[in-house]
Amino acid sequence: MCSDSNSKRLYRRTAEWALETFWINVTNSSSLFIRGGGDIFIRIESKNMRRAHRAVTLKYFSSSLRVRLFSSSSSESSSSSTSGKFADVCVAIGSNLDVREGEDADSSSRFQHFHVALRLLQERGFEIKKLASVYETKPVDTLIENQPKFLNSACVLRHPREWSVLECLGKMKDIEREMGRDVYNTDKGPRVIDLDILFSEKEPMVRYDPPPFPSSSSSSLSSYEKKFWLEVPHGRIKERAFVLAPIADLTEKMSFDKSGDVSITMANQMTAMARLWKEEERRIMQTPTKNFEEASEDDILLQRVAPFKRNMRLEPYEGRAKVMGVLNVTPDSFSDGGVFNTSVSTALRRAEQLADEGSRIIDVGGQSTRPGASRVSAADEIARVAPVLEAICERFKNDPRNIAVSVDTFYGEVVKVADAIGVDIINDVSGGDWDEGMLSAVANTKVPLGYVLSHQRGNPQVMSKNASYPVGSVAKTVGDEIASQYLRKVLPSGISAWRCWIDPGFGFAKSEEQCVELLSDLKDVRASLAKNECGGLAKAPMLVGMSRKRFVGNMLVDEKRKDVPKDARDVASAAAAIVALMNGANAVRAHDVKLHADIAKVADAVAASKRKTGSYE
Repeated sequence: MCSDSNSKRLYRRTAEWALETFWINVTNSSSLFIRGGGDIFIRIESKNMRRAHRAVTLKYFSSSLRVRLFSSSSSESSSSSTSGKFADVCVAIGSNLDVREGEDADSSSRFQHFHVALRLLQERGFEIKKLASVYETKPVDTLIENQPKFLNSACVLRHPREWSVLECLGKMKDIEREMGRDVYNTDKGPRVIDLDILFSEKEPMVRYDPPPFPSSSSSSLSSYEKKFWLEVPHGRIKERAFVLAPIADLTEKMSFDKSGDVSITMANQMTAMARLWKEEERRIMQTPTKNFEEASEDDILLQRVAPFKRNMRLEPYEGRAKVMGVLNVTPDSFSDGGVFNTSVSTALRRAEQLADEGSRIIDVGGQSTRPGASRVSAADEIARVAPVLEAICERFKNDPRNIAVSVDTFYGEVVKVADAIGVDIINDVSGGDWDEGMLSAVANTKVPLGYVLSHQRGNPQVMSKNASYPVGSVAKTVGDEIASQYLRKVLPSGISAWRCWIDPGFGFAKSEEQCVELLSDLKDVRASLAKNECGGLAKAPMLVGMSRKRFVGNMLVDEKRKDVPKDARDVASAAAAIVALMNGANAVRAHDVKLHADIAKVADAVAASKRKTGSYE
């Protein structure tokens, strides 16, 4: 391909991108020419052709011979004029090791490594645009046995357009080194953090092989160009389910952009890989390495996980319904106000009863948020919940049933106290709107606790007046508004989608008819989050709270329209819960825990059957 005798031609077919790629070692610009037919677009990445090893073919057509050469300056100026001052990269992230050499990491420390990496990326000038779900995966493609499982995900980062993809890689290698990884060790063994560039908007196809030996010609290269290999798109994406699955989360509502002469873009590359994953997802997701009847949790190849206990394993949640037991230590909650707030010992006995009946989460609340309820101060709420939280957290800290404790609050000061006591989950019905210190407190918990992001419109005094939705679009609108809250306030506050659970807010600024419609169309909440490019948030655990609420009771009334007492709504509540679990929910908040635990087992059995028959969704 090049007439210079020192230049070599390397050709390969990359079928997934539907193009032919030519890597060219350019040593003399006057010697470059093309033999054969076809229409080949080439972009030389080397400025003024001073650097070798970096050239890419952008597109191949079957027509008469034509060659277009773009200098770096002309192509970059053209790109900048259309894309502004910033560009995006898609980055894979993984971890399976604690900072201390040789020690296995539990998911809490691996999960913390993810968040430390996000913080360091932001400190180095990257902006977090979108995060995929978190996956737990068995180590693959390694000769090192008995490695801990990996946590894997991916993200889209924005960076100044003047940065090359190689400069981006260098910053990521700095982060890996700062977090304790030997960046020159390529044995594919355990690692505290792993950051790999998968795709680049600015440089959608590029390869760099550093010179094997120092020479005078490499004296002008940066330290990163001398040390690190780089290929974009990453050459082994197709082989790795733990990379394909997060890419699909990030591109769920993308479609191919066929406009313009050059269709090889980061968006199209990601969309192609997402489509490939859709073909493999049913076969791989939550599939064990042995027969279902013999398989244990350790045999699962790949599954989404979410924060549950603060210092124990992240837990899978799809097809594993959880029950959150309600424990109100208030005098005025709509169902059980004044029942369990008489003493700490009374509340603790109730917590033990909830756990015995099948609750995996005990949700402690210190004030009522029913429509029209009066607000209690943060100090009064702390006085109510702090002693109860201390007793319950101590009681279940080492319980083999792995019971999580959540605090139901919208106050930042309550979050700080609860975090110091040792709760596992923050259940915020306000979406961060009712107290200006809430999101900051959640963002700065000692470890990245799970955070329930709920839909609402206004506080309890005004929410009933805000129940106005287009007919037939309640679920879609709820998803749109959760997406807006996350993108405008939650993510910029430093709370990642990796930490979030979502709650569509049954009864919060919704009429009884609208609640029924929301239940019927619950899947549309996730679809709306995906359409709004929320990435992994669209796949986050969904918690629903319908237990004993008025809209449930009103579905039972007869022709006499006699109101159904709250404690007579439990069976109907469980029926609504099973509908929710079959439509995308993963956890149900309940007063009658035993009844809801039974229906959760039914939902899990149906989900397991779908996995066995290959109809996983």
